[in-house]
Amino acid sequence: MRKFQRFLASVVALAVLYGVYRYSFRKDSEGNYLFLLPGEGGRSASDSEQQSSAVSSEREWSSVDPSRLANLTGFEYVIANDICKENGSFSELLGVILVTSYVGHDEIRAAHRQAISQQKLLSMGLLRIFSLASIPPTERFITQAAIEAEQRLHGDLIQGNFVEAYRNLTYKHLMSLQWATQHCRGAKYLLKMDDDIVYDPFYIQNYLSDLHQSDEARTHRHQHLLAGYVFRSKKVIRLQANKWYVSRDEFPGDIYPPYLSGWLYITNQRTARALAAESQKAGSNFFWIDDTFITGILAQRLQIQPIALNRWYSSNSEFLDCCIRDMKRYSYQCDYYVGPNGGNGKLIMEFIQELERCYDNACYQRPPGKSLTATCVAEYKQQIQPDHGTAMISQMKLRK
Repeated sequence: MRKFQRFLASVVALAVLYGVYRYSFRKDSEGNYLFLLPGEGGRSASDSEQQSSAVSSEREWSSVDPSRLANLTGFEYVIANDICKENGSFSELLGVILVTSYVGHDEIRAAHRQAISQQKLLSMGLLRIFSLASIPPTERFITQAAIEAEQRLHGDLIQGNFVEAYRNLTYKHLMSLQWATQHCRGAKYLLKMDDDIVYDPFYIQNYLSDLHQSDEARTHRHQHLLAGYVFRSKKVIRLQANKWYVSRDEFPGDIYPPYLSGWLYITNQRTARALAAESQKAGSNFFWIDDTFITGILAQRLQIQPIALNRWYSSNSEFLDCCIRDMKRYSYQCDYYVGPNGGNGKLIMEFIQELERCYDNACYQRPPGKSLTATCVAEYKQQIQPDHGTAMISQMKLRK
């Protein structure tokens, strides 16, 4: 009898120990225990497809050199950040918003924070980080001391040790993805966007939540994801006077592969790691146009097909102005979720504030015949001289 009691006590003790092991440790978005080394996460042996996919994902993670960005060696953070751990959001985040921002755009970053606070985003399962490069010698209006003060106040910056420049945008883009995969591994999705973009965080949060909860998401959680505005059959610009001129040495083809607009796109942890790892492979020629290189050239090598969400986007900031007007006057929903700020840093504040009111008070769909393209008349402002004189204002009909 005593032997049986000891045996029973041993079984219960083992069950308790297993329960502590199984449920006390957090997992990342792909089911791997966060305290383990890459490749040691717990996985279900009954699902061989998910197991092999997760193993492949861990190999991608471990193959990324944190001291490199594509062909740039010796990379390190001037300003590092562990905001995911500090906010206790290591494994519960629905998404991380990676805002690539010019180092001197402190007012635009302030507009983003005023439009929607980090606390509000965290309550939605989202977290925002601004990615900066180092101050260039030509910059006269911002200092490193000011950037460090901004970080102390808000705690939402990362900064790399490469200089801000058009030809360094690829490094900033990769830094953002690598930071999220290394420091916010529990986040299920990554949202990369530019700082001069206006967006609807409420709609996107609902979209990500639905994506995560759907059967399709459970199937694709271990697969690749790139979704946004898809450019197809874009010709390479060979005119040397053009800002986006590309030589044949840089890109020999005449047509770019399909790629996503860097205004805003959605990806996941596995895809971000795979893109970062692919950029570091020998023979992966660096390309300075970041959207084309990362979501086009690298994605094509990895056979990742982009998902088109083109209907979300407006190329005219004036349409977003008209959305704000119609939300105020008629409680109409906006037809668009992403667009440029048109050089108006306050537009993002006005847009998100009206959106929040609209969602709270149940705005209506636009009636037939009242589309933005049919009803939006904007003010076209032209300065007599750059930064001087009085604006000349006239009305104009807009096209999509």
